[in-house]
Amino acid sequence: MTGPTVNRMDAGQVDDMAPPQGTAIVRPLRHVRAVRERYLQQFTDPAAAASSRSARAWAWALGDTSTSPVTDRVTAVPPSRPEIEAEIAVADERRLRGDQENRADAAATVLRWLIGGDDHVPVQGKSVGQLVDGFGDVVRSREQIADVLALADKGHRQAVAVQRNPSAGPADRQFAQRNLGYLRGVTATLRWVLAQRAEAPITSRRHSEVMAKELKAERLHADDLIAQAKQPRLADRLLQYGYGEGVESTITWLLGDCITLPVNSAGHHPCDQPS
Repeated sequence: MTGPTVNRMDAGQVDDMAPPQGTAIVRPLRHVRAVRERYLQQFTDPAAAASSRSARAWAWALGDTSTSPVTDRVTAVPPSRPEIEAEIAVADERRLRGDQENRADAAATVLRWLIGGDDHVPVQGKSVGQLVDGFGDVVRSREQIADVLALADKGHRQAVAVQRNPSAGPADRQFAQRNLGYLRGVTATLRWVLAQRAEAPITSRRHSEVMAKELKAERLHADDLIAQAKQPRLADRLLQYGYGEGVESTITWLLGDCITLPVNSAGHHPCDQPS
């Protein structure tokens, strides 16, 4: 079943770094076009693309059709965010029930990415990060990474200032100590990915190119460091734990495994607030 074709909602849009006009999509139009084009390359048969729920998810979210890809309901054109979320929920319910027929996992993956619920680029292959202005398997642009690095540097300077302040209270000192380790892990990882640092943040290994394999391996070592820091007799437990956590959370963000920035707007651990 297919819905009536309508005028494209992104037709004539000038700013391709803004989301498609009038839609619930939060991704820049340029990214949507690039990822959709790569996605549709997997369909060599036009008939297969027409019957694919995932291919229809792109058309529906953009306002090319009024028929939703999961439930086949006729909706507003383009659909609202609640309508898209409802489609995702139905697809997830079918998956959790273990339905073997009428599954729409791929369609839900596409929709979830389009509305910002998941930062994994919904395509497979090499260099998918380039489709969203990233590089290799990193789905963040160099500008985004530089912005986060600037925030982390700012937070690090603040934490150092607190530790050097003789009038700072115990709670603020503990907060600053944890953030020192955490932000060192964040900045070391970001500088490594930006090629401003040659050695990996945990293993100190050198790589000609930092790809997903190297990032995931370093994240495993970060998890080991976090576990080791829980040993009661280890010196500098707080700093070591924070450093490992900073590396782990930063790599997770770089690969799109988490939508939360590794630092907040104040340059602190995203879950922390100073007293």
